[in-house]
Amino acid sequence: MTAYGAVLSLRNTINNILRCSRFSLVARSQQIIQVLYKELQPLKNILKILDRTSPSRSRKKVNALDGRIKDAIWRFEDSLESLLTQHIPSPPQTLPDIVFLDLQSLEHDADSLIETLKDIMKEYIYEVENMAEDEPISSSIGFDGTNSKMIGLSDQFLRVKTDIIQGSLGKKHVYALYGTAGVGKTTLAMQIYQDPEIQRIFDFRVWVTVGRVPQSITQILRGIIAQVQLCGITQGDEEIGDLELEEIFDCNNSLIVLDDVWEIEVWNFLLSSLPNIKYGCIKILLTARHYKCIYNKRHLITGCEEVRLLNEEESMDLLCDKVFGDESCPPQLHKPATKIAKLCEGLPLMIVTVADILSKSEHNRDPFYWIEVAERRNSVFTDAYNQISEVLLPSYDYLPQHLKMPFLFMGVFPQDYVNPVYKIKTMLTAEGLWDGRCLRRLAFYHSLVLRDFKSVNKTCGESSASEYKTCQLHSSWRHLCREEANKNKFYHVLNKLIDAPEEGLKGQRGLCLENNILFGIKEFRDSVRSSCASSTRSLLLYGPFHQYPIPIDVGFRLLREVDALTQRFYTFPKEILSLVQLKYLALTCNGELPSTISKLFNLRVLIIHPHMNIRRRGAPSYVPIQIWDMKELEHIEILGQSIVAPSHVASLTKLATLVGVNASICTLLELSRRIPNIKKLGIMMELTPYDDHNDLLICFGCIATLESVETFKVSITNPVVKHGHVLPMSLKSLELPYGLVKLHLSGTGFPWEYMDIIGCFLPNLKVLKLRSYAVHGSHWEARRLSFLSLEFLLIEESDLVQWKPGYGSFTELSYLSMKHCYKLEEIHRPESLCSSSILGKTIEIEVVDCHPLALSCATQLQLSMGVTLRVIGSSSFYEKPTKFKCERYGGKYIARMGRSSTYYGDVDSNEEDYFDGIIRVNTCEGYDVECPPDNEDTDLEDTEEEDDGEYTFDHEHTKEEDDGEYTFDHEHTKEEDDDEELVNRGEDDEVEC
Repeated sequence: MTAYGAVLSLRNTINNILRCSRFSLVARSQQIIQVLYKELQPLKNILKILDRTSPSRSRKKVNALDGRIKDAIWRFEDSLESLLTQHIPSPPQTLPDIVFLDLQSLEHDADSLIETLKDIMKEYIYEVENMAEDEPISSSIGFDGTNSKMIGLSDQFLRVKTDIIQGSLGKKHVYALYGTAGVGKTTLAMQIYQDPEIQRIFDFRVWVTVGRVPQSITQILRGIIAQVQLCGITQGDEEIGDLELEEIFDCNNSLIVLDDVWEIEVWNFLLSSLPNIKYGCIKILLTARHYKCIYNKRHLITGCEEVRLLNEEESMDLLCDKVFGDESCPPQLHKPATKIAKLCEGLPLMIVTVADILSKSEHNRDPFYWIEVAERRNSVFTDAYNQISEVLLPSYDYLPQHLKMPFLFMGVFPQDYVNPVYKIKTMLTAEGLWDGRCLRRLAFYHSLVLRDFKSVNKTCGESSASEYKTCQLHSSWRHLCREEANKNKFYHVLNKLIDAPEEGLKGQRGLCLENNILFGIKEFRDSVRSSCASSTRSLLLYGPFHQYPIPIDVGFRLLREVDALTQRFYTFPKEILSLVQLKYLALTCNGELPSTISKLFNLRVLIIHPHMNIRRRGAPSYVPIQIWDMKELEHIEILGQSIVAPSHVASLTKLATLVGVNASICTLLELSRRIPNIKKLGIMMELTPYDDHNDLLICFGCIATLESVETFKVSITNPVVKHGHVLPMSLKSLELPYGLVKLHLSGTGFPWEYMDIIGCFLPNLKVLKLRSYAVHGSHWEARRLSFLSLEFLLIEESDLVQWKPGYGSFTELSYLSMKHCYKLEEIHRPESLCSSSILGKTIEIEVVDCHPLALSCATQLQLSMGVTLRVIGSSSFYEKPTKFKCERYGGKYIARMGRSSTYYGDVDSNEEDYFDGIIRVNTCEGYDVECPPDNEDTDLEDTEEEDDGEYTFDHEHTKEEDDGEYTFDHEHTKEEDDDEELVNRGEDDEVEC
């Protein structure tokens, strides 16, 4: 099941050798690998034939052949890369400009691989064309469920039920529920099927469990008719006439549930077989694991709903119901039960399985046993994962070939690990597995990857992975991925020494450590050295941060990825310099980068974080000039070090991201000429009180010449706020790249008039963040018809008193965040609240530690019909920090009232629909607030727009502002923010509704 990934990896390796300007192939070397490269393309196409076969077919023999293909390719790739490494001089020898490669010794191995693959592929094609039907048949006719209560998902139940009831008559309508295995699709469909109102409206109700191995379409259709007529129809092969079908269904309302559909063809044929009736209706409700199983060009879906995971409250209710039944949870078990429910991460199948294990234990009322389970000190969760893996595995087995290894790779990341999309993309690219669309397909089409959307994309359609803030796996899928990856020698996850037997490590292509100290144990290092060091391609250290250096030199030679940001090194590890295949390097190190870093000429991503931001006075740390010789670099992130342009003509044409470095104004003049294709640029600059701020405008002018820049961040370190200081104004004072999409300014001290220039002359700007007196002045009255594309605006640490958008400005604004603007009193209505181009659009306003009048003003903004306003406020001015949340829905009544001390008076009966579900609460400020129910809680810590995995260097670091970016802040670290959040959760007084 990993052969396709092996083919991609070898083709990528050969392609890199052929394209590398540092290699010169000797004699017949180029011909040898070119012939093999061409032979691999048809192999890719043959492997993809399997994707067109039915999931009802058994793949055991095909999977065995798949493993043989993978092993043969990996053996040759090991030989090829080992020979290549031998041609590279070892440190401290100097790397020549051109390395001559003689690969003629591999000619026999290459020919042997081609012949082996041809033989296996003949057998592979035969097995694919003659796959037997899997057993047993999984479909059944008729409903055998019981009238049991459904816990959770009440919002989706109401939505789907309403859609089904309100659909028009006289036509066939298809509604679909889809989502990952075990998420509760069948349970939700059962609840709809058994609902009293549904039973009253529909004359006929039919339930068919289709399954992965269904009965014949004719048998299913006859079963449907048998349920409708409630009479014995023979199950023969006689054709059922159209007139007979029309006579059965006409003048009746029918609901047909097709549960667990795996193939479009099944319901496509059934829908085509059902008659078009003149009176009454036929409603079909599908459930499927994948969106691709319900997307049909021939028959449009009337309504489609992805079944969500349960929230924490629903998870706790379900766990207690399954363990204690009608009894309530004993008080002494409530705390560990809450933690256990949370660890199930909202997957009903996981909750029910854990509950079953708990209820069968003889210690199920013992608090110490529950605490052990909650702290994972026994096998309950592992046993539950193993049990449900049988249910989950088919979703992985029948994935398209090109998605299997990217999906397995997602399992390397630990639970609760923040996975920015950019990081996943670059690491998969280093492995040769990224195809540009795999994340979106796994998340959207197959419901296997949990994705968190950027705030600006939450109300928009899902079209690409760039809209995701982070991506991760549910813990049950992570367990399955790790088991499958270990079995296929793709990677091995280690937490304890007992996880590293030589047999388990032998031949592993990746090592992922969740306990970094393992490398400090000699027994472990010896085991790695003898078992897998010669074949390992990835070394990933994802354990808790370890501040004392450990040796990692165990004979690795073929590593492509080293991710060790959670492991501190005093100096740059010299053993890294011998890893000439390295494409991704991320380290935490306070030492200077060696000039010999240029030996890593294959490197694409270079990330260096300091352990502590300590800078010697008068002795700046510089990025070595040799970095300009590393032509493959696409991403550079070296926090706190200064970068200078070389005196010789050199440029990094592939560099797309440069963030974190210090740069002077003089440096930027030359730097802008050396990075012509840069897309994301983030720099830090230091200006003294005596510096001429006009020089800063010159800096911006240099950046304006870079037409490719889409994201620009500039942070002035140690900014000096000069009240009353005004920079000279003219239309040409401030220049920025015309195509800029995201702009982050910190400490620049501009007047608000400069924002008018930005708003009028940057038509594509969607994100604007202003921090640490980036702009100062008490009033910002934005120019008319400005910021027409802006979706996200953050103003943090400012002396602003009034924010007043001009007429027709901020038409697309969906998120406004005001933080630590202590003088802010007035927030006026942006145009996006007046008329929304997207019906049902939600606009969020966040007010943190501002004047109380600002929050009052935000909650009373006038709304137009179809617009939802969500206001989130928090304040630490009082003895205990407080949080405030409210939500308002725009309708005729709201628009007519405008701003007032009370939002709603008596609501007319014909206007009740506008306020359905709204709860009114009187707050201490003396006005009414409409708030969502408690289970619709909004997480204040996870709301800000995502920066596509780039990294931030703002003065005030908060988790929601980075959205998965790495940071080099002056005051905060992520660990400190997380600890502070946990403390606040226990102490805050929330104004709950």
